[in-house]
Amino acid sequence: MNVVLDDHAVRIFTAKIGDSPGQIRLLYDTEGCGCDGITSFQIVSQPQPHDQPIQNDIFSFWVDGQRAIYYEENLRIKGDPLDSSFRLEGDSQVYSRNVKIVDAR
Repeated sequence: MNVVLDDHAVRIFTAKIGDSPGQIRLLYDTEGCGCDGITSFQIVSQPQPHDQPIQNDIFSFWVDGQRAIYYEENLRIKGDPLDSSFRLEGDSQVYSRNVKIVDAR
């Protein structure tokens, strides 16, 4: 799996990670939401044992191996400078237009 970031996304992730070490997990949560699932990003100190890497030239990205099936092989993340949210899309669909990031270090 690969992910490409636009310039706004790079700036938002850089600001959110700050000076402390951090990696980014792509989450797909279906528990308790009463819907098809919610995509979000989580800043973590280290990946979980079952996480798989997502290729990116700037940041270390991870996704739960069991949740990776919900995403296409090639993903793009576009940052919204107005509210520091993200748009996650693949070649065939937009996964979410308002993806939030949570610092869980």
